[in-house]
Amino acid sequence: MGAIRLRERRDDALPSAVVAGVRAQLATIDVSVMSDHERVALVAELERLKGAAAACQARATDALRESRERSAPQDVARSVGSEVALARRESPSTGDRFVGLSRALVHEMPHLLAALTDGVVAERAAVEVVRETATLSREHRGEVDRRIAEALPGLSARMAGRAAARVAAELDAASVVRRMEAAVRSRRVSVRPAPDGMAYLTVLGPLREVVGAHAALLRRARSVVGGQCEDEAPQGRGVGAVSADTALRLLAGLVHGQVQPVEVQLVMTDRALLGTGDPHRPVDEPARIPGHGSVPAPVARAWVRAAGPASVWLRRLYTSPDGRDLVALDSRRRTFLGGLRRMLVLRDDVCTTPYCDAPVVHADHAHPSRDGGPTSAFNGNGKCARCNLVKEAPGWQVVVERASPHETLTRTPAGHVYRSIAPPLLGWGSETHPPPDPRRMDDSALESRIDWFLAAAS
Repeated sequence: MGAIRLRERRDDALPSAVVAGVRAQLATIDVSVMSDHERVALVAELERLKGAAAACQARATDALRESRERSAPQDVARSVGSEVALARRESPSTGDRFVGLSRALVHEMPHLLAALTDGVVAERAAVEVVRETATLSREHRGEVDRRIAEALPGLSARMAGRAAARVAAELDAASVVRRMEAAVRSRRVSVRPAPDGMAYLTVLGPLREVVGAHAALLRRARSVVGGQCEDEAPQGRGVGAVSADTALRLLAGLVHGQVQPVEVQLVMTDRALLGTGDPHRPVDEPARIPGHGSVPAPVARAWVRAAGPASVWLRRLYTSPDGRDLVALDSRRRTFLGGLRRMLVLRDDVCTTPYCDAPVVHADHAHPSRDGGPTSAFNGNGKCARCNLVKEAPGWQVVVERASPHETLTRTPAGHVYRSIAPPLLGWGSETHPPPDPRRMDDSALESRIDWFLAAAS
């Protein structure tokens, strides 16, 4: 009877359809006819709606996890986390955290779940509370939930986390100490892009050592800015700029004024770099650093000039006629190595799983090589380590839809399909161009132009 009822139920009565209807109604609200009081009230109510939606997502996510554990218990956590991440349009690691958050809310923190359902706290606050109680027993976590429940509506997300941490330290100081010891073992250095051609280099380490290193950098920077260092002049820089320059120079093992020798995969057109090539393409077409985004052409040219001819290596990339896609390569080997692997990294930019954005670590066969999948540019796609492993879990499938632009379809165990398209060679937002005039410079002329440029850069 249950199966018959499910088939008889109309699609527009499904919970997802009901929510979609509410979402569509939001677009019909005319804010131009409201008073300022009504507009602010609307913003507040929408914020409560976001909290209620997060609570509903948490209940659905935990029910999905329990269902998978009953039907296919192997590797459930990673698979469910990736599937939820796709649905929430976020990275797999963030999806993992939401699965853990959902489990804690549904089974261990009923007061916090109720507050989220009522919209009196935001998802950010729930994340902070759950994170600060992660090492507690179920009983202690429930006690934290009870003791801070009344105060939660008046606390910011950070304050809610601090309140939970305080109660946790009171209930089980030993677990807090163990958590701090475990955190020390997870110390690491990471890099991520920042706006305007910048990047963040983050050192996660013990508080005492990091604070000490920061103090040493500031002390050195203040000495430079104050003109007290004979080996380095401020050159118009402030304390912050000198601190950053000093930290990067020391980490790279360079002396003052030495050029960074590490290879940077800067991708730009011959027109933007050398002024040659298709005359219809702009000379200021932005360049791209795979995994980190676009940089203006004048900045890229300045980087090349600053490096000097001894540090510059040029590698020609052959594209489709419109310049959008990197031309396919092939290999007879079982693994993606050398130029083919470099091509996949340049083409895909980041992990091809939608919304992941992690750096490419594995050159993967979309159609597994054990099942006859070729080691080719068409069948290859860049993956982070996590997504490459998840693809092997039951119910997951990746299919290459077309070669140019390279497009893959990811099917999840629940039957949802997500599309991923490789970005244009110069990054999203770059324009395609008609095929260039066949009367191009030959290789010798291009090489002469390259020699001229490198000489000018010196």
